[in-house]
Amino acid sequence: MMRVFLVQTAQGLTPSSGGYKANVNLLRSLSDQGHAVAQICYAFEDEVKEYATRAEAKGIEPNVTDALVPVVDPKGVVHELFVKTFTDEDKIHNVAIARDAFNTAYPRDELSTRMQTLVRLFSAHIAAFKPTHVIFNDPITMKLTAFHPARHMFKRINIIHTAEQLPFGPFVAGVDGHCLSPRVENEMLRELDGIWSVSMAVKEYAWTYGQLETTFLVHPPMTYLDRDGGMPVVRNNVDKDEIGMVNPCPHKGLSILIALAKKFPDMKFVTWRSWGSRTVHLEQLKALPNVKIERTTENTDEIWDRIKVLLAPSLWHEAWGIVVTEAQLRGIPVIASNAGGLPEAKIALPYCIPVNEVTGKRQANGDYVIPEQDITPWEQALETVMTDRDEYQALQALTATTADKWLRGMDPRAHEKWLLSMMDEQ
Repeated sequence: MMRVFLVQTAQGLTPSSGGYKANVNLLRSLSDQGHAVAQICYAFEDEVKEYATRAEAKGIEPNVTDALVPVVDPKGVVHELFVKTFTDEDKIHNVAIARDAFNTAYPRDELSTRMQTLVRLFSAHIAAFKPTHVIFNDPITMKLTAFHPARHMFKRINIIHTAEQLPFGPFVAGVDGHCLSPRVENEMLRELDGIWSVSMAVKEYAWTYGQLETTFLVHPPMTYLDRDGGMPVVRNNVDKDEIGMVNPCPHKGLSILIALAKKFPDMKFVTWRSWGSRTVHLEQLKALPNVKIERTTENTDEIWDRIKVLLAPSLWHEAWGIVVTEAQLRGIPVIASNAGGLPEAKIALPYCIPVNEVTGKRQANGDYVIPEQDITPWEQALETVMTDRDEYQALQALTATTADKWLRGMDPRAHEKWLLSMMDEQ
């Protein structure tokens, strides 16, 4: 039996990022296969209560514990950092750092002291769990595990969720918090026991720009199943009238969404804001009378029950595009760009439209420079699926059956086999 310890960097137990979903579903899969799993993560107080309640409803004792860890901020003020541990409904052991208290004690601009505290906290809980594998997607954990006293006892695995994580190539350090020291991280990556690329696009990027060999594995099938482990429910949304987009922001194709909303003022658009959606982006959407903005939702059924078509007009080097696969498994047509790994997520289904991707060039504020786009193919595709009932129904049926066959053809134990193979190499 393996003992797998995962370090999460997302804020909260229920963030909307695809990387978080991939991480936690890896643990859920391994737990279901009989392995001991744990994660250290950030959480809100109400999230811990909710997760404990859900565990109890399934007959699992959550065993919630509380600890106060005194920490000193850069100004010498002592704060009490709340750390809770509990077991959730998937039998994952969670070490949950109180998000608000931690961010108050260590603002993001206080990087050095923030890292020192994380290193001490992560190191202690890794030692206590006695893992066979430590999995992460951040440079802090990669460094601390390299010098951990129990280093000889576990394998070290990095998950590459974005090209920006990698310390080379045109997108190096393009996302806040990724790639803090390119030269050092480039050396450390080559000392790991395994690197998981979540798409061929990421794998090829790592090799092209850094001659770094990685292992490509699609997300665990559980990533796409319903919470009860069943196949997603296929929708028949031909009579719906809303066009959806998740995480509207410039590098996710905000300009294309705005252009389409202006071109089709009688069509209804709805967006769900997420990690990339800043106030300035939302203000642009609020100025459009046919666009609605919804809060981030953990329950994605709220999206799938509502929309007729999903837009995924991303302009950056997408690692995969989990939301695209989720929609297609529910029979919802997706009009996506061909950026990065999106063609892989599309699994050869219509529509996958060529775009001018971001090149890595940045504005003065660090944001990517967004190239001009040809909106014509987007207009044609959207008009077809929104106005041609026969075309929509044919595409809906093709989408549902193709995605179902794709998911059923996946190996649910692929990640387990890969991790176990590392132990065989000892």
